[in-house]
Amino acid sequence: MKKTLHLILAAVMLLFVLAACSSNKEPAAQSNTPPASEATASEPSASTSESPPADATRPDGLPAYTGGPAELRFGWWGNDDRAQITNDVIAKFMEAYPEIKVTGEPNGGTPDHFAIIDTQLQSNNAPDLIQFGGNYPDYEQYLQPLNDFLGKQLMIDTPETFDQTALIPATLNGNLYVVSLGTNTLVLAYNKTMIENAGAALPQDNMSWDELIAYGKELKAKLPAGVSPFVDNSTNTANYLSYFYTQEGTPLWTYDDGGKSYATVDSAKKWLQMWADLRAEGIIPDADTTATYAESGPDSSALVAGKAAVGLIWSNQVAAYQAAMTDTLGATTLPKGGEKAYQIQMSQYIGINKNSKNVEAAAIFANYFVTSPEAGAILGTNRGVPSSPEVRQAISASATPIDAAVYHIYDVVADRSVPQGPNLPNDQEFVTELQLLGQNVGYGKLTVDQGAEELQALIERMIAKK
Repeated sequence: MKKTLHLILAAVMLLFVLAACSSNKEPAAQSNTPPASEATASEPSASTSESPPADATRPDGLPAYTGGPAELRFGWWGNDDRAQITNDVIAKFMEAYPEIKVTGEPNGGTPDHFAIIDTQLQSNNAPDLIQFGGNYPDYEQYLQPLNDFLGKQLMIDTPETFDQTALIPATLNGNLYVVSLGTNTLVLAYNKTMIENAGAALPQDNMSWDELIAYGKELKAKLPAGVSPFVDNSTNTANYLSYFYTQEGTPLWTYDDGGKSYATVDSAKKWLQMWADLRAEGIIPDADTTATYAESGPDSSALVAGKAAVGLIWSNQVAAYQAAMTDTLGATTLPKGGEKAYQIQMSQYIGINKNSKNVEAAAIFANYFVTSPEAGAILGTNRGVPSSPEVRQAISASATPIDAAVYHIYDVVADRSVPQGPNLPNDQEFVTELQLLGQNVGYGKLTVDQGAEELQALIERMIAKK
């Protein structure tokens, strides 16, 4: 079993490399984690600094630190489990580099994290190291270019140490600004125990939208009262919206012409109408129930609370959702339809605040976090499938059934995967406004037609602000 999982993991990452390198004749899809500004993603340009000295690595293989005592702060988002394992890695790092002290700063959910980081950046009191999503281009002015650290403090410059395709979406105008913490993709998680106890069939991979909706109707007839077949994921996850738009041939944002949107009111109307119909038929919860659950993690999930049987989450969250439940979770793919749109993307990144007083120490920490097998064994796939071959090798022996389910998703969407594209500019603001818009449609304060017009206007407003 362990050998099989190791082979699957290797195949999965080969798939990612091929997908990231393949050509895409359609406009590039928006991804939940990668945004773009006017700049386009590119490979990092060669460093102009001198080559590292022969003793740039220590006897233990870690890069040498040439500075004096340093103190660093690292801010991230995530639940308590992520905080625990991140702090465990910090402790291991400080054992390896006793002259560098690192303090962890977990900031709760994603919206809270960026609200805190935005305030800290404005007051010039932000952490030295910051976790980002695909929205990192919105923070380009605050980030330290990392090119000069490649092959020295950051040992991620060869295929043997790090997937080189992971550097491409992390690069703007030739500058590497962030380092991938792993890859992930969207999945539909389902309560296997609940569905089986109801006497219903489990959802199948690669269903069409029509098949998924028909499945929801069948499931509704068998589930207990008060339990909906699906979570209302209409506007609480911008990536699901983006996925649908790309299937429609109208992606929210692309790298075309330095940044271009193909979004239409028609696509917005189709999306909102589909969810309005599901709400009217009781396939998703009513607006009050939906408003109760932010769907930002296991603690605010209708799926975990037993109010719905199927919900959209990120592949690297499946383990955390399972840990929060006694019922068994399964995972299946997003629905098929229209143009290819499935993205296996960078889940999160780590970047260095350009105002850090200890950028070398920060680069040393980032390197340890993403390339150390010891760190990888602690972190597992919490932030996604690691981009370091050595780390993947280290964690393959301890792969869990949940890991295997995630690797299976990567495999079965191979024929409809597309390279990672950019997020809409001002991504976090868009996410917040999108959720408010969805609530207004859900409560009937806006008709579907009005909501579609407002959604298109919102997209155009985010673009105009970039």
